Amino acid sequence: MKRPIKLMVSCGSGIATSTHAASIVQEYMNEHGIPVSIMTCSVNDLANRLTGCDVILSTAQVAFDPGIPVFDGLPLLTGVGEEELLEDLQKTIQEITEKD
Repeated sequence: MKRPIKLMVSCGSGIATSTHAASIVQEYMNEHGIPVSIMTCSVNDLANRLTGCDVILSTAQVAFDPGIPVFDGLPLLTGVGEEELLEDLQKTIQEITEKD
């Protein structure tokens, strides 16, 4: 069995919005049989929490280049473009999994 992809979900405070976005992503990935390990944090703590992470999803602007894929999580809050975001995230996760 392949290792779960580590996904960091961040928002302004690292509490409500990131938790909401993380639950949507977790449910979607579970439905599609894709193992992910999801953690949440504030965007200010992001740089210090990336060790071992494969992908970032953030509802706030990431002001630095983390060297891993970064997804804009706003569609998970508005519903506009949510399905496309989840499909793109799934595709990226599968590509990372295939490289490992």
